Amino acid sequence: MTPLATVTEIDMVTTEALSWPDRARQLIILTDGDYEHAGELLHGIKDLRKEVDATFDGIIAKAYSAHKEAVGQKKKAEAPLLEAEGILKRGLCAYDTAREAERQAEERRLQEVARQDAERRQLEEAAALELQGHANADPELLWEALQLLEQPVQAPVVLLERTTPKVNGLSYRDVWSARVTNLPALIRYVAANPGHAGLLLANGPALNGLARSLKGGMQIPGVEAVCQKTAAAGGRG
Repeated sequence: MTPLATVTEIDMVTTEALSWPDRARQLIILTDGDYEHAGELLHGIKDLRKEVDATFDGIIAKAYSAHKEAVGQKKKAEAPLLEAEGILKRGLCAYDTAREAERQAEERRLQEVARQDAERRQLEEAAALELQGHANADPELLWEALQLLEQPVQAPVVLLERTTPKVNGLSYRDVWSARVTNLPALIRYVAANPGHAGLLLANGPALNGLARSLKGGMQIPGVEAVCQKTAAAGGRG
């Protein structure tokens, strides 16, 4: 195993690296000599980066290994708790949903009973008015009976309290999400409504792959192949 860098070695390579941005800024490339000197500086940076790798990679690998081990141990301890939590949450949600469905069904049943009750009373009242109107030959009472029959039934609203026990700290919330069931239909919708273009994401890796493959020959509507020149410092030949 490669020995880990000492604090002194870390300080030395870091101090040297910190001096390079100023060296780069101080060089203004105006002549061929400046150009060649800049190329040499690139080689110097490449060599120093190798030193940085040698200095820090062992430390990083050891730290990563320790981190990975700790994360693995944590996951091992958490996994059964997450499983148990999921089991309990699903059971609680299922029970609460069932009790709520029962409550709503009973509420609807009692509401219908109340409506029928109100309708029966309304019919009885209208029948009494009609009977009295015929008995007294009173057209106004007959008119009132007719008007009463035409009125909508006014039943009291029935509201039942939730029957699920209250558990301290336990609450429920609805979590909504979207699932694409027909991608072409979504694409057509966005094409007709450009304001919703954010609903679609361009596949950056795939498009970059096409640009590298086709270069300037890539012809896709709405996409531009961009070429940026960059310098690379290879070995000192």
